[in-house]
Parts: sequence; C-alpha cells; structure tokens
Amino acid sequence: MRKKVIGLIGMLVVFLPMLWSVDVFAQTDDSLQKVLDRGTLIVGTSADNPPKEYIRMNNGKEEIVGFDIDIAKKIAEELGVELEITNMKFDGLVPSVQAGEFDMALAGFNPTPERKEVISFSDSYHNLPFVILTTKDKEEQFTSLDSLTGKEVAAQKGSTQETILHDYIGHAHPVSLGKLPEVIAEINAGTVDAGVVGYLAARNYLDIYPNLVIADIEIEVPEEKTAQSIAFPKESQTLITEVNRIIADMQEEGLIEELLEKNIEEAKAGDIDSRSTLQIYGPLFLKGALTTIGVAFVCVIAGTLLGILVALLRLSTNKIISSIAYFYIQVLRGTPALLQVFIFYFGLSTLLKIPAIHIWDINIARLIPGCIALSINSSAYVAEIIRSGINAVDSGQMEAGYSLGLDRRTTMKEIILPQAIRNILPALGNEFVSMIKETSLLSVIAVSELMFVADTVKAATYRTMESLLIAAVIYFIITWSVSWLVSRFEKRLARSSKI
Repeated sequence: MRKKVIGLIGMLVVFLPMLWSVDVFAQTDDSLQKVLDRGTLIVGTSADNPPKEYIRMNNGKEEIVGFDIDIAKKIAEELGVELEITNMKFDGLVPSVQAGEFDMALAGFNPTPERKEVISFSDSYHNLPFVILTTKDKEEQFTSLDSLTGKEVAAQKGSTQETILHDYIGHAHPVSLGKLPEVIAEINAGTVDAGVVGYLAARNYLDIYPNLVIADIEIEVPEEKTAQSIAFPKESQTLITEVNRIIADMQEEGLIEELLEKNIEEAKAGDIDSRSTLQIYGPLFLKGALTTIGVAFVCVIAGTLLGILVALLRLSTNKIISSIAYFYIQVLRGTPALLQVFIFYFGLSTLLKIPAIHIWDINIARLIPGCIALSINSSAYVAEIIRSGINAVDSGQMEAGYSLGLDRRTTMKEIILPQAIRNILPALGNEFVSMIKETSLLSVIAVSELMFVADTVKAATYRTMESLLIAAVIYFIITWSVSWLVSRFEKRLARSSKI
C-alpha cells in the first residue's frame, strides 16, 4: 500500500508541472481572443507581387488587393472581425511579426527552419513552384542549372527565392534586391542575367514585358519549399488553429483555386490604363510629398533643438560632459542612418507599446520611432554645425558680455548664439534639404512618404522609370523651394544686421 502511495505521489510530481504548464500556456495564449475582443484582424503584407498582393487605385484611393488579400478577407469574415492591412517591404515583415505588430502576415511565406525559430506558421494554403526568368536573347543559353554558373541571378531579399538561389543555384553570382519589381526591372534591362521568381508572378510579368521569358530549367526542390503559409507571432496557437480550420474549409470548397484564378485575371485586366501614372496616382504622390515635408520639418526642428544642447555640452569646460557629447556625435555620425532607424523602430517596439493609431492613413506606431531616429541622427550633424558657428564668433564677444555683467549662460544665449545661427543658416538649410531626402529611409518601416509611394506605384503599374522620375521631380521641387526660402531668409538677416 505504501509503495502505491509513493508511486502515486511520484506520478503527481512528474505530471502536475506538465498539466500546470499546459494550463498556463492555454491562459497566456489569448491570440484569438485578442483579435475577437479588438474586432480587428491586423495583417502585414508586401504589396509588390501581383497577383498575390499589390496596389490598385479605387476612386482615387489606394487599395491593397490580390490572392493573399482575398484569403485574409475570408479569414476576417469567418472570425467576424474587420480587416486592417499594413503594407511594408518584404524583408521587414518577419521582424515585425516577431515583435507582435501583426496578428498575421501574408506575402508568399515559406516556413523555413530559420523562420520557424522566431515565428509560427499556419498549414500550407497553396503550393507555388519557382522558375528562372530571363530575356529572350538569353533563353537558349540557359537550359540547366549548371548553365547559370558564373552568371548574375537576382532574387528578392529575404524571400524563399533568395534561399533557393543560394542553396540550389550555388555556382551563380547571387544578387539580392529589396522588391520583386526591382528584380524584374533588372532582368528586363539586362543588368542581371536571370532571376528566381515565383511562377504566378512570372506568368503575370510575361504579359507586361514581351522581352521576358521563362527559361526551360526545372528547379527541383522538396515540396515543402514551395508551400505557402501564413506567418504568426510565436505564441499564437489558438489563432493558428482557427485559421487552419478556415483554410481547410476553403480548400475543401475549392474556394482557394477560385480566388487564385480570379486574381490572375484581375491583375491582367487592371494593368492596362490609357491614363498616365501621374493622372491615376497623383493623389498618392501628393500625400507622399506632404508626408515627406511634414516629417522633414519635425525632424529638423527637433534635431536642431537637440543639436544646440549637444553643441553646448560639447563646448563645456567639464571634460566628462564634453567627452559624452563627443562620443554621442561620433556614434551617430559613424553609423548608417538606416541602421539607426531599424534600431529605434524595433527597439522601441520591445520597450514601449505605441498604439497603432492611424492619422491620414499613417501608423503612428511606425512614424514616431522613425521621426525619433532621424531627429537624433540630425542632431549630431547640427551640433557640429552649431559648434563651428559658435567658434567662428569672435572671442571678444564673450568678453564683451562679461564686461556687461552677464554670466556665461546669458552671454551665450543673448550674444553668441544669435550671431552663430546667422553664420550657420546656410548649413542648417542644407541640413533641411538633406533631411527631405533622408525621409526616404522611413520607407523600410512602411511610412508612406514619397519614396514608399514611388515603390508602391511602380509595383502596381510596372512603369518603373515613370514612377521614379515623378518622385525625382517632386523631390527636386521640394528641395529647390526650401533652398530658395532659406536664401531669402538669409538675405533678410544680412540686411537687418547692417541696420
């Protein structure tokens, strides 16, 4: 009897922690309940891959459409919630899912072992084979994978195509590009020899670019490499289970194939429009330009105020304070601004939960970290500009302030800084011009500024050069206008100083 009691106690010791952990997991995994309580399914995508996901204008308003988007709509409908879609670059989707910014993401994901370490996946909803896309003049050259040896072969950065390029076409020279339209444009222009592209996208682009052709090369990869799945944050099993049920029902009803064929036809039909890109997407470019100006203005003002403080600390007689300011400047000037944007964006996401409030279709949770990163980056350059401007003021001005009974702080504020700012105004104007262009870095975190709009439009229209030229003209108009205003202000200050 005693042995049975001891055995029972032993079993409880072994199994109770397991049962408790299962119970705790069930309690903490509230991914499905969060969606239901919120009433919104937040989905991330990279809308540059027709017919799977791409942008169309609908009555002057941008709309994300495609095969994957229709699947997301069906899932939201079955859950009884609204659908909210965020468009961003493909290589930023996995980190964003990992950070919990989206409930799920659809963008032709393949559940690779590397991705499974940081995020979770649904069951496969579609199998997508990959092909080699090239130009007609090179079609006869490429008849096997070995024929690509030494050739430049492109693929979208962070995609399964890039993995296949490295793992199965290892003797080629890989070229990784940010967006699928960039891959297609490089193949069509002949700057790369070929590209690894999903069959659906390749088929779609053949109708747009008559110079392109699918090479007679079979890429033999395991079936799991072609599986398309939905990505989720790591602890989302309750939501994944429900989504898997919806996918299974759609497959059983034949709805997935029906949606696929519908979107293939719609992508073809929607690509032909006699109007110019500017006529169709003018409102989108205008919105992007205004966003660019607004972000640049905020970042320059914030960067200038912070830069003044850092410059004063840099000029401090206290060596410790001066050294800290010097180190601050060197770190910011010695690392790429793009890297700083990523660090602040993903860093703040883990430290603070910024609400995903949309103002003018811009997600504040993305805009705030981006503005902070650019402001801090700008402050390092402004600090050095102001320091040089202060040093350029005659040292006798400081002595004159002391002779009037002013302390160092008041002298600096009332006498030195006004003269320094007048001297450095052209340099500050140049910083504003530079900031207008640097706002394009925020496109990587899906802030809809001008460069992000240009990328979106060229993905939707296949008019790469036209989209980029429109963006270039708008950038020039903005920067020229700012330069003109700065020069006028500079002349006015020069006149007032002579009075």
